[in-house]
Amino acid sequence: MSVMVLAGGHGCGVTVSCLALALSSARPSLLVEAAAKQASIRSGYRQGAWGGEVGLWHLAQAHLQNQLAEAFEAHLRPLDADGNRLLLPGLTDPTQASALAGTWEPLSLLLQAMDQHAGYDVVVDAGQVVVDGGGLHPSLFPAVLAHRADVVLLVVRNTLTSVAQTLPVARLLQAELEQRGSGADALRLLVIQELPMAAGGLRTDAIARRFAVPVVDMLPWDTTAGTLFTHGSQRPPKLMKLGLLKQARKTVQAIGVEVHTRRRALDMPAAPVSSPVVAGVLQRLSSSRQAPPAPVRDPRRGVNAHG
Repeated sequence: MSVMVLAGGHGCGVTVSCLALALSSARPSLLVEAAAKQASIRSGYRQGAWGGEVGLWHLAQAHLQNQLAEAFEAHLRPLDADGNRLLLPGLTDPTQASALAGTWEPLSLLLQAMDQHAGYDVVVDAGQVVVDGGGLHPSLFPAVLAHRADVVLLVVRNTLTSVAQTLPVARLLQAELEQRGSGADALRLLVIQELPMAAGGLRTDAIARRFAVPVVDMLPWDTTAGTLFTHGSQRPPKLMKLGLLKQARKTVQAIGVEVHTRRRALDMPAAPVSSPVVAGVLQRLSSSRQAPPAPVRDPRRGVNAHG
């Protein structure tokens, strides 16, 4: 299992990539919409299944009342019909972002516990990297979640423009992870193949050399999946028949291998859970899901979406 944070520059496809990884994981998964902007999954992929009464902002209020763990559990929503893939919806108003400044740290510990003790792959959509004074913005980017993540995936398209725009972001994240995280080597690139090689698209090895950062994988440009994850559908296709989901499952496996190797190298044992309230939340979430988690069931279909 792992905690992975995805971030990018302008228009890199972070949210679509997060959905692909969360929905294709062979393990139970939790997707956290942590970007400072207005979140899109509730109105897009989930087509307004719930409103502003659910989501991340409410956790900031609960934290002030020492009820973060209970609110965390109460605001999780299903991404599939079996409840094996969960979503913590993000903000409905970008002006709410500053209220979360003091919540990221305790939330990061909950996400670690979901990984290490409840058996979830945790995927965090951090959105566009927001810079302030030469560093990460203290309230408009969930820097603490990146600091505590097993791996930070910087999403970049295989075009010259995207590479040029994203390179300074990579340097900033490397410095941030080295100073405040688990090391600059926690950073990896996740490449989106917007252009085929014949049309001038860059190869992953060329991108890795330019950034001096390893590429974990390259996801295909899948118009059908992109439209589904952006706008939703009343008659969604079987997810695991989509090219993006097929490749994303391999991506999640590759990330898992890297995380396992890095944890062993850094000697990072699982942190104990000292709070009975948190332990109860983890136990309930672990026992409520169905097994096996691998087949993806779309909550709007009520049928198996595994190809």
